Amino acid sequence: MKFLTITKTKDVGATVPPSIMRPLMEATLDVMNKEMKAGRILEAYFMAGSGRTVVIAEAKSGEEIVQMIVALPIAGFMDFETYPLASFNESMKMEIEALKTAEKMFPTPPK
Repeated sequence: MKFLTITKTKDVGATVPPSIMRPLMEATLDVMNKEMKAGRILEAYFMAGSGRTVVIAEAKSGEEIVQMIVALPIAGFMDFETYPLASFNESMKMEIEALKTAEKMFPTPPK
């Protein structure tokens, strides 16, 4: 199952000395690269000018994506929004089928 995660540095992150933040970022980069090589992180991007990161990851469950997030060395200094993703084509097909069912129930628009 694919998940979209958007991260943003917490305000407290601005108060962390560079001598602490740099090693956290380096360690996080190492973890992210290992996860990419393992195929668990499919894509990762910075959102230019926003201070946010967007990651698309593959996980078996919500619990597994939480494990991936908390394993990041920098996790304590970040806010995370995570959303499960569904196939666009399959979702559209289901929506179309639901509309067909509704059309049978209401063949003409109400007056």
